[in-house]
Amino acid sequence: MFIGLTFSLLLIFSKRINQNANRFLGFAALVIVLWNIWVLSHDLDFFRYAPQFYLLPLNFSLALGPSLYFYTKSISDVSFAFSKKNWIHFVPVALELIVHAIISIEALDKTILATSTSAFFVLIPIVQILAICSVIVYSAFALKEIKRYHSWLNDNYSNSSQYSLGWLYRLLFIFALFWCLWIPYILVDYLVFNFKLDIPDYYPLYILMSIITIWISAEAYLKPEVILLGPKTEPEIEKLVPNDDVVEKAGWLIDQMEHNLYYLNPELTLTALASSLDVHPNKLSNIINEGIGKSFSDFVNEYRTKAVVARLKNPEYNHITLLGISYECGFNSKTTFNRVFKEVMGVTPFEYKKSLSA
Repeated sequence: MFIGLTFSLLLIFSKRINQNANRFLGFAALVIVLWNIWVLSHDLDFFRYAPQFYLLPLNFSLALGPSLYFYTKSISDVSFAFSKKNWIHFVPVALELIVHAIISIEALDKTILATSTSAFFVLIPIVQILAICSVIVYSAFALKEIKRYHSWLNDNYSNSSQYSLGWLYRLLFIFALFWCLWIPYILVDYLVFNFKLDIPDYYPLYILMSIITIWISAEAYLKPEVILLGPKTEPEIEKLVPNDDVVEKAGWLIDQMEHNLYYLNPELTLTALASSLDVHPNKLSNIINEGIGKSFSDFVNEYRTKAVVARLKNPEYNHITLLGISYECGFNSKTTFNRVFKEVMGVTPFEYKKSLSA
């Protein structure tokens, strides 16, 4: 509770580059914190000593999925702005508040604990199932958004590792998978035990849910923030067909790359290259995609790999480390260099260097 609340407040109130996106994630963490307060109060039998405490709404599980989705959307699309129409995604939270009101009214009317009312036993499982479906569906949308974002990165950035959201993709996938575990738990509780399983029986799920949420929040807050060098969306133009004109332009582009060595610039982007060549970014993208049949990232990094190979074969570069040579040739990440080199050459840089001296 305290760790989650700390990261929640930091994400909501810290003035950072991605502040608007961080607020959604901070709210998601706060939802889990409030949920844990409810669990702790129930487990310590606090409701028995202060029945009115239940009147305070603490469960907003139907806001969790949309919050995670809009965090992902905001952080992966610099052109996205949350608008009034997006509030419709949070309308189901009103259903949760209505259920809470129905249970509270029955508890006050019958002067019994809210968790002992018939409305609680009937309505809470329904809300839980809806919350599970909501989180899983919105997580799927978020994962799809990250895939789209990575595809855009490959088409616009030559070195995209620092902008990658692979960490978020992995954690969201784990989070969604974890929420799938709630389904058999609730079904067994409701159908087999007549909704009689106690809070301790759900502890493994509550603890895992808290850990994963804090993990996502910590990663988001502690990772260095980056600024994309251009908008995610470009004006749409009609795609080129790979005809003779495109093939000719592809040949021209290859000549320009080999002659001017643009690939040696580690910060090379599609927009920057288009500006240097005096070509519209969309036009250049189509030439690379349709005429050469590669993404911008693959196109540029293949040249960098060939430049590394040429230097490894040149004795004049024997005094420079592999990493040093990779940086000279335009790579700015050891991980990206090793991955790209193996994709292009079929072996790791170390294995290739070793084969040259064999």
